[in-house]
Amino acid sequence: ARAAAALVAEGYTIEPQTVRQTVPSLGTLRPNEAVTVVAESSRRVVAVHFEEGAEVRKGDLLFKLDDAALRADLLRLEGRHGLAVATEARQADLVKQKLVSTQDYDRARSELQAIEGEMEVLKVQLAQTEIRAPFAGRVGLRRVSDGAYVSPNTVLTTLQDVSQLKLDFTLPERYASEVRKGQTFTFKVEGRADRYTGRVVAVDPAIDTATRSLLVRGVVPNPGGRLTAGASAAVEFEVEAAEGVLIPARALVPSINGHSVFVLREGKAATQEVTIGVRTSDQVQIVSGLRKGDVVLTSNLLRLRPGVAVRLEARVD
Repeated sequence: ARAAAALVAEGYTIEPQTVRQTVPSLGTLRPNEAVTVVAESSRRVVAVHFEEGAEVRKGDLLFKLDDAALRADLLRLEGRHGLAVATEARQADLVKQKLVSTQDYDRARSELQAIEGEMEVLKVQLAQTEIRAPFAGRVGLRRVSDGAYVSPNTVLTTLQDVSQLKLDFTLPERYASEVRKGQTFTFKVEGRADRYTGRVVAVDPAIDTATRSLLVRGVVPNPGGRLTAGASAAVEFEVEAAEGVLIPARALVPSINGHSVFVLREGKAATQEVTIGVRTSDQVQIVSGLRKGDVVLTSNLLRLRPGVAVRLEARVD
């Protein structure tokens, strides 16, 4: 008769296991490298050598600026340079024969060096008329057309390396000692069901005093350009992994003093006050109140009372 009157409930046997704590955070995806392309001098655009949104290699020519005046100046200097070389050579021979003073030779040599310096300046200016990609990446929208007169303040286009992305996010300062270079984390982006994995590559050495948080930078592989720079990311960062006790969250019962659970003792239900720690979607950490081997009742909780006889229908181990 007593067996028939016993309540049927499921039980969960306590076994120590690894407790992992994840901290949610919001971050922003950033390109691995990014630059705004501008001209180094004020000149007219004579040619555009890329398609908008195309992939370019390091050193590829993007824009060609007008260099006609510079080439004319270089041609004039090359003529003067030839004469200066010949003059310097003659003066050197005359000095050896002691027919001219060393001062005359020094003057010829100085003139030659000055012309060569002017030529080097012009070559640098000519190189600046060819605007090339500083690294491999994807160019953005073209902001100017052929024939446009541009200055160093004029944005020509943008260039981004999105072969991999950086992900910057923050963690509360109490987790500063838990973050290590090389740790992995997971995240999701808006509008995508997939979960992605990143790796910590750097941690800011100082805590932001305004927000009391630590800035962490991760790197994220981006094969095929699936992820877009600038997108927000919901990060889940694992900051702690230690041995502890986890029980199904459905077994937890709110009580006057905080939280409690029903445990099976000598075939009867008994109330046990517990202190909880971190929670997951379906489990909760028990910091104190339970030990290895205890059987926590996980069903029929509304009908359970201390001292009620319980018959286990199944044990959830």
